[in-house]
Amino acid sequence: MSERAFSPEFEPTVEKREGERNITSVIDLQIFRHGQKEKSATKPDERIVLTEAGRMQAKQVGEQKAAASGKVPGERSWQSVAFGSNRDRAQETAAWVMSGADNEKTGNEGFDQLIEQLDLELTNQSNPKLRKAKKVGKDERLNFDIDESSPFGIRAMEQFGAGHYLEFIVNESDELAKKLGDRKAEPYSKTASKVAEILERYIKMAPRWDKLAMDEAKGYEDTLRRFLGTHLGIGESFLAKVIEETKGKTERDKFVAAVNGHGFDFVEGFEVKIETDDVGKTTVRISYEKQKDDKQPGFKFDEIVPQEVIERMILPKK
Repeated sequence: MSERAFSPEFEPTVEKREGERNITSVIDLQIFRHGQKEKSATKPDERIVLTEAGRMQAKQVGEQKAAASGKVPGERSWQSVAFGSNRDRAQETAAWVMSGADNEKTGNEGFDQLIEQLDLELTNQSNPKLRKAKKVGKDERLNFDIDESSPFGIRAMEQFGAGHYLEFIVNESDELAKKLGDRKAEPYSKTASKVAEILERYIKMAPRWDKLAMDEAKGYEDTLRRFLGTHLGIGESFLAKVIEETKGKTERDKFVAAVNGHGFDFVEGFEVKIETDDVGKTTVRISYEKQKDDKQPGFKFDEIVPQEVIERMILPKK
């Protein structure tokens, strides 16, 4: 795993909820699937970027998230940071979502141009660390690795093509990988573990972040935001496992059905808020909602998840 981005962002959104704890700082993680990708017979998969429609999908989601967090149009997000897998389309999606309130970006910018513009925003900052930073980073745990020629990969791609990918991941993949003795495969538990590792890092960071946020001399705001772009089946595996561990398999299956047994739509995902209060207690709130439609009754998960649940999901290194 490698990360090549840095810089804290604060949002003045921390409030004392009526009848609840006094929240002093938040780490807000947005985890979502990439937007619609281009088709190319000549590019390696790592270099596949978003189509125009995919860029607009991500930009629109970014605008919605910016509005929900209180940003005004034209307000740049130079303090926030985006991460994606080593595939350009995941980084590009995260960058567009991060840029939600920046109306100087039209959606016509290509991937390289967008990254250049984002990094240029940092060159004008007074903090020398920020001037050397990168706005968009890579995290290999957001990536997928499927050998389509292996028995596991063949079955996975069959189910992907049939529109039952998440059903396969949740109900079949662990046992299939075990039966085949395929240690390179990334089944349900292994995929969920990768995302849990990311969360664990930020959970451990929370006390240090809270001290920085509470230090008026530092001039920081309250909320550290990270935008994480990934691929079909990655975020869903983690969320399904969390629901299974906290609500049981019946509720997990309702989530799988709500995403049509296949997975998230383009630029769809969930939110994790790691909140620290004025007595130093840290809690993890995970939220996801699927609106009901003519085919589905909808689904909502908005729970404080015990940290030991996340820790339990992390598989030992072999």
